[in-house]
Amino acid sequence: MHLYNAWLPPPVAEETKKEKESFARVVRSVKELHRPDDSDSVYSTLKWVSVIELFIKAKSEVSLDDVAAIVELGFQLFHMSSHKLYVQVRWGNVLVKLLNKYRKKLSLKVQWRPFYEALVNTHFTRNTGPEGWRLRQRHFETLNSLVRSCRRFFPQGSASEIWSEFRALLENPWHNSSFEGAGFLRLFLPTNLDNKDFFTHDWIKLAIHHWDSIPNCQFWNSQWTAVTARVIKNYNHIDWECFLPTLFTRYLNMFEVPVANGNGSYPFAVDVPRNTRLFFSNRSATPAKAIAKSIVNLLRPGSSAQQHFEKLVNLLEQYYHPSNGGRWTQSLDRFLFYLVITFEKRLQHEKKNEYGSKQGELCLGPSERASFVNAMLKFIDRGQYSKNEHLSETVATATSILSYVEPSLVLPFLSSRFHMALETMTATHQLKAAVTSVAFAGRSLFLTSLSSSPSIPDGIGGAYEYIDLLMISLSNALLGMDANDPPKTLATMQLIGSIFSNMASLEDNMDETSLMSTICFSEWLDEFLCRLFALLQHLEPSSVLNEGLHSSATSGTFLVDDGPYYFCMLEILLGRLSKSLYNQALKKISKFVKANILPGAIGEVGLLCCACVHSNPEEAVIQIIEPLLLSVISSLKETPTTGFGGRETSQASVSSKAKPTISPALETAIDYQLKVLSVAITYGGHALLRCKDLFKEAIVSAFDSPSWKVNGAGDHVLRSLLDSLILYYPINQYRCNWHHPAAAALEEWISTKDYSDDKPFEGPKWHVPSDEEVQFANELLDLHFKSSLDDLLRICQTKIQSDLGNEKEHLKVTLLRLDSSLQGVLSCLPDFRPSPRKGMGEEDQIPFLIAGAKGACVGSVELREKAAEVIHVACRYLLEEKSDDSILMLLIIRIMDALGNYGGSEYEEWSNHRQALKLESAAIIEPPINFIVSSHSKGKRRPRWMLIDKTYMHNTWRASQSSYHLFRTSGDVSPSNYLILLMDDLLRLSLHNYETVRILAGKALLKIIKRWPSMISKCVLTLTENLGNPNSPEYAVLGSCAVLSSQTVLKHLMMDSKSFSSFVIGILSSSHHESLKAQKAINELFVKFNILFAGLSKQILRASGVHSDGPDFADLVSRISCMSFESTNLHWRYNLMANRLLLLLAMACRNDPDLSLRTLSQTAGHFLKNLKSQLPQTRILAISALNSLLKESPYKMSAEDEELQGHNKSSLEGALSQIFQEEGFFSETLNSLSHVHIISDTETTASRGSHGSSSFQSLADKSITRFYFDFSSSWPRTPSWISLLASDTFYPNFARIFKRLFQECGMPVLLALKAHWRSLQMPRRGQSSVLLLKHWLVYCILMSKAFQRNGTAG
Repeated sequence: MHLYNAWLPPPVAEETKKEKESFARVVRSVKELHRPDDSDSVYSTLKWVSVIELFIKAKSEVSLDDVAAIVELGFQLFHMSSHKLYVQVRWGNVLVKLLNKYRKKLSLKVQWRPFYEALVNTHFTRNTGPEGWRLRQRHFETLNSLVRSCRRFFPQGSASEIWSEFRALLENPWHNSSFEGAGFLRLFLPTNLDNKDFFTHDWIKLAIHHWDSIPNCQFWNSQWTAVTARVIKNYNHIDWECFLPTLFTRYLNMFEVPVANGNGSYPFAVDVPRNTRLFFSNRSATPAKAIAKSIVNLLRPGSSAQQHFEKLVNLLEQYYHPSNGGRWTQSLDRFLFYLVITFEKRLQHEKKNEYGSKQGELCLGPSERASFVNAMLKFIDRGQYSKNEHLSETVATATSILSYVEPSLVLPFLSSRFHMALETMTATHQLKAAVTSVAFAGRSLFLTSLSSSPSIPDGIGGAYEYIDLLMISLSNALLGMDANDPPKTLATMQLIGSIFSNMASLEDNMDETSLMSTICFSEWLDEFLCRLFALLQHLEPSSVLNEGLHSSATSGTFLVDDGPYYFCMLEILLGRLSKSLYNQALKKISKFVKANILPGAIGEVGLLCCACVHSNPEEAVIQIIEPLLLSVISSLKETPTTGFGGRETSQASVSSKAKPTISPALETAIDYQLKVLSVAITYGGHALLRCKDLFKEAIVSAFDSPSWKVNGAGDHVLRSLLDSLILYYPINQYRCNWHHPAAAALEEWISTKDYSDDKPFEGPKWHVPSDEEVQFANELLDLHFKSSLDDLLRICQTKIQSDLGNEKEHLKVTLLRLDSSLQGVLSCLPDFRPSPRKGMGEEDQIPFLIAGAKGACVGSVELREKAAEVIHVACRYLLEEKSDDSILMLLIIRIMDALGNYGGSEYEEWSNHRQALKLESAAIIEPPINFIVSSHSKGKRRPRWMLIDKTYMHNTWRASQSSYHLFRTSGDVSPSNYLILLMDDLLRLSLHNYETVRILAGKALLKIIKRWPSMISKCVLTLTENLGNPNSPEYAVLGSCAVLSSQTVLKHLMMDSKSFSSFVIGILSSSHHESLKAQKAINELFVKFNILFAGLSKQILRASGVHSDGPDFADLVSRISCMSFESTNLHWRYNLMANRLLLLLAMACRNDPDLSLRTLSQTAGHFLKNLKSQLPQTRILAISALNSLLKESPYKMSAEDEELQGHNKSSLEGALSQIFQEEGFFSETLNSLSHVHIISDTETTASRGSHGSSSFQSLADKSITRFYFDFSSSWPRTPSWISLLASDTFYPNFARIFKRLFQECGMPVLLALKAHWRSLQMPRRGQSSVLLLKHWLVYCILMSKAFQRNGTAG
């Protein structure tokens, strides 16, 4: 079991034991849905993909047999879905995750050729499908990832086959195919053990020969560097000595650093076709990772690789200097990072004996390690004070990792730099970098100081020097806390947190065996708190304080907004203090909090109090929480009341005629104290029960206040109090439980990979709510939730307030109390019961997927259902009476969101915290290799408190997902009737006339329908009516487009015929809207629909008016055809939309034999007529469409095929012949096409200056025309065939349609063209495009060879 699951709260951890059987049940369900004889059965399996991903993310313990079964089935589903890109993307992604997680445990063989064929057929042929570019891009990325994950499973002989397949493409370096060949080799060539015999000295020689064939091309270099890097890493039998000079010369050349006055780029670089660059991962940047991997794995005892590497370092080190920065700095930064990381991984693998006993002589010894570290110190020395933040942080991280490998080299350098930074008076910026480096290397300094290892020479000063360094840094850290210097302040706090994360405890009088026996922590603590208080008093908010509806109690200055260092430092410090030192700190903090009102530092003071409470709740509640509560209550007693707070005998203290107010100073003081209180009690738990009555009084009084600011502060307190009472969270998280075996004064850090059921680590102690806490939480719900519901219903039904102003205030406070109650209990209030279907009983058990709970259960399902009913009544009332009050609207939407989206708040909390975890610094990471105390582990070690924090967030994520997928995967249940009420209300609110209301309601609505896809169809039908309705106001169209353009809705359209037809007709019928905003929204919706289009299911293609809710598919095609002619007087943009939709439908049904013939002939004829359209955009789209539709011709068959199949006519010949034999067809068409010009960007800029097409087209127009022109199929295999020429030049690829027509219809089209050939007007002066068109027509006739098939002489 994974450590995060073993350490979950006891009630949740017990439930995880059922996940093994749950996963087996999921695998059985997928197998039952899969029918090999029905290719469309893959769609029914898609609903389980997200569930399988759920088990992977939950780190569940599942059976390896079940994993192997789902992987095998996944490959079958992937390969049988060759024309279903969306299916391949979904199953491909889950296969990648499964293979990456279980790669060392699975034994399977995977063939490479099916992936290659899928790649070529989908992305490297001219047969473009109807899918949008976003889906095609995702498909290509998924296929790439899947191949990379499968390479280790390619069978013996695969490398030889792959090399033979692509070697021919590499022979001509001047042909673009060579780039494709290199890209395919990089992607497919396996370097697993089964193919070890293929990689010989001769092959390496040949590969480097091919590499040398194209100079000065970063793309080419990247492909070969990646291939050789994998070969170098995985095979030790190859002797690389003779290749080292060539390789290192290449590596140096790839960095493109400037020489003298050069600009640092190739002067004559080889250009790579754009499509090739897009298809194969390359951003024209230096492949720093592959170079670093190659170099580190080339280092061997007795090899000259170290000398070559040192030469490379000597040449590059100058560019790490702050004064030599440039565009190359990023690649140098990554080079240093990957060098150190790869070196660390290599040492880790060697310690695990992965090289085997025979390869022992290849392992790096002490001298090789020292040489590498010395080389890295040259980069570190130059880059430590870089102006580039990423590089300076990379340097600090590298210093930290290398200090565990060679402390005798790294730590003296670190010490000297720190002392130099302290002494300097001019370069004060050096101090921040030096402090950060000490923070990152804090643990290695401690371990070296306490280690008896002989790794520290006597001449350096030994252990005492580093203890002195730590004490000096700790003392100077106090001076570093400066409100005017945020970077230095945060670095200082990171240093303090790093030092105390290592120490087991902080005592008043440290004995001689302790880490810092000479420092008096009592005095240091006093000085630290004095400095901290001064810092807090001088803080200014980084932005204007948000006093709106959703202002956070912890938002404010850089201490909170710029990283977690401030709160982590306080938690660690106060958690490690001895009892006497803690009491000393608590008294000072309590005195400071009582004596100061700091509105600019609410979050900072609140977190200070929170850290005190978390460390010792009982003492902190008495010293901090109780005095704050008494102060708030006494302040509120002197103020007027409104009677809205929820007292049983609530009476307003003032007349309704005079609006009650309180003074701004008192309002600010109360708001400050309540918000500090709300942050402070986050981890109070059981200790808060002693202040039970005080909390009730303070919260009711806050809601009774006439100040909306104080009401909002009361909302924070109620929410936080409920959280603290009923949620699971760790307590005593920062106490030291494990002492380091080498030094008892140090805390032992652990790795998740070292955890096992045989040797479990002691888990955290969790706050599991007691019966008293649950009872108090239920009392608060009765007081503020149930009573608020009753008040709200009474207001809406009886209008108890005679004064409209009072009614508004009463509604605001009542809705605020409801919102804060729901945000406080989160998912602890049971979810709605789903409505059963098909005779399913109410008592039938809902299936279990994964375990997860945020806290103890409070309230009941009936309470949530009652709330939904009341909110439905209130929403109807507000829309009728107070629809212009945005605050009321936003409040009621938040309540609907909390009621309808069960687990949504937990997911947001996890998502936000996940972003913060990206800031996890190297200061709290010990690498897996540690030569200081010769202690090595399987993975990175972290402090226990950090792993507990990750476990807590893992539990939060589990709570958000435990029941999210239950109902999506079952067809036996439908959403609760109460949820449908909420959805209907949110649907109405998403069409509100205020944009902020529309946005918030739309987000809440989308979350509900994503969880319950059966509700999407109803939304689509309602929203598309607004598009087609000429009386719809602008805001209704904008709201409809916002919801319809979501991926959730657009994906559903491809599966539901009724929704799809309603959407299509709705958009095409919306040209009557005169608002520019509305037209822009409709255009953007249509473009997004095209981009995300994923094809159509058989349900839509085979829909008939009799057997389905939607219209007949053929009728839909006919209706769109009618709308796409110019005679309908549609705006050109809508004409273009109709034509594009027609093309999509034709291409989507191409693989359905029952539909394709009729639809293709109808649409091909339609686009053939459009060639003579008066609209240039329509002509261009018609050309694209005909190029796509006229793909296969009977005249392309070989003679043998013709004999077997007979001389059948083309499927389209009859339909098309009638059209081009019409009078004047060719003359009109050819004259129209000769006037189709596309002007290149460069020419537009040169000839029109800053105006160009923007003068004639709006942004929406330009986006849609550009999109359609891009659709006219770029040809990846022949990118140089189409080029932008002068503005009066006819595009050659336009003539391609005639080649296709000649192949499709043979002689009839030739005879019709011959009759009209002379009528094509002779070009006048300056009209060379007409002559060029005639030349291309002759070329197309010759290339089509149609006349030869008919036995006619040219």
